[in-house]
Parts: sequence; C-alpha cells; structure tokens
Amino acid sequence: MATSREGARPLGVNTYGYIWSTPAEQCVLRLGELGYREFELVLNPPHLALEDFPSGARAKLRSTMAAAGLAVRSLNVPSLDHNLASPMRRMRRYSVDLFLDAIDLAADLGATDLVVAPGRMSPLFPPVLTQREAWMRESLDALLPRAQRRGVTLALENVPFASFPDAHTLGAFVRSYGSRSLGVCYDVANAHFIGESPADGLRALRELVRVVHLSDTRRDAWRHDEVGLGDVPFAQVHNALTDIRFEGTCMLEIIAAAPEGAIRRSHRALTAFGFAPEYDQRHLLAGLPGFEN
Repeated sequence: MATSREGARPLGVNTYGYIWSTPAEQCVLRLGELGYREFELVLNPPHLALEDFPSGARAKLRSTMAAAGLAVRSLNVPSLDHNLASPMRRMRRYSVDLFLDAIDLAADLGATDLVVAPGRMSPLFPPVLTQREAWMRESLDALLPRAQRRGVTLALENVPFASFPDAHTLGAFVRSYGSRSLGVCYDVANAHFIGESPADGLRALRELVRVVHLSDTRRDAWRHDEVGLGDVPFAQVHNALTDIRFEGTCMLEIIAAAPEGAIRRSHRALTAFGFAPEYDQRHLLAGLPGFEN
C-alpha cells in the first residue's frame, strides 16, 4: 500500500461500519477512491453474504478489486452468530461448518487471514479456562486442516467476552498449538477496554500478531469509535508495533453512523502518532475506474 511518507505505517480499512448500508464491492471501490488499498471485509449480509455467493461471483469481485489495485487482506465473521467454544455440541458443529465455509470464501477472495472470535462466554458465570480451551481445541482441530489446505491463517481475536480476552491467555493458547496456520488479531480498543495496556499486549504476543484493529474507546464503555473520542494510547501502540517489527496491516475498524467521515478523521488523527498520512489522491486514483486526471 503506497504512502506519502517513507517509512510511515500504512492503514487499511475494516468494513464493519458498512455492514447494514453498502454492498462490499461498492464499499471497497469507494474507499479505493479515497486511497485505501487493503481491506478486511466483514461477512455480514447484505454487505457480504456467505450464501448465494457462487464461485463465479467471488472471482468477479476479486478481479474487479485487482483491476482497481485493491486487495482483501482478511475476512471477519461477526461474533454474535457463532460460538466455537459453546458447551453445546450442536452449536460447536454449526460454528465449525460456518467457519469452514468462511475459510473457503477467504481463500477465494485472496485473503491471507480469517479473523476468529474464540468462543463467547457469559460474563456473569463463565466456565473455567481449561474447559474453554478444550472446546476451542475441538473446534480448531476441525478447522485447521482446511485452513492449511487453502492457505488461510486463522487469527484469533482478543474479544472481551471470548474465551481468551487478554494477551496472556490468548498467547498461551495459540503458542500451545504450535501451528503456522494459527495466529492473532489484536484489537487495541478491546485490550484498552478490559484494562490491558495495548502496547504491552502487542509486545507479549509479538510473533503471533497477524492483523491489528485500530479504533478508540474508553474503559467505562466498550466502543469502536473514531480516533479522538476515547483515550486509547495510540503513540504507545505505534511504538510497540515498531518494537515487534510488525509488517502486517493495521485496519481501521471504526463503527459510526457515517463511517466514511469517521474513517478519514481517524486516519488524520493517527498521523500524529506515526501512521501513514492521507494519500496523494492524484497518484493513487490514477488508473481507477471512472477516474480522470
């Protein structure tokens, strides 16, 4: 992804803010006009469907994006529709089937990573850690062969209500697996909300980090707001990314009623902390469909 400042850390866009309003193809082409080149697509109809999305349509979306210089870096399945660590076997089976299909979709679209929420736990009375690990291991044992075959890495995310909400438990579980097809998606807002230092979390996970989600929140309310509306320490985040030599993509995961403006304001705010500035539109838009110099 091109930047206008050599060495600045590039930014991609997670499309969560568009899941109810804009089909994925229309969304990424519009964001491409703004200079973004890498995306994390959220698997949520009507934005992006798993059903009624045959191989021909998938190939068309991939080729359309490639022609515009755009790429899907990762795919994300919203965590409310599945539970890979459910105590109910039928829910685990359903969730595994869902993720098997999502792995295929990720591969068909050229994504290298599939973001996975590692189960959902009741905050009122969760099961003990060893039980969560056992259920997740059973599910992952069924998923990893397909992921390996299709060239997709499963990136477990530090979700506050999931089996492994913090860097310590998440890192211990992923490292215990020892699979190159298993990594981490680290969400700095999720970490900050539960009281974890995002910089410390990144350093603890280090070599496991595949994708990073950027948004803002406070610790008294879980949010994925535009940068500047919360108190996530983004300067520390950037320093930690440099320390661990992270070479993947940082995705702006901004949830807002008007996502485009919130994404652009967040991008401008992050430049103060060492992230790539907004792009030279004339340079990046050249060659995009419908663009004229």
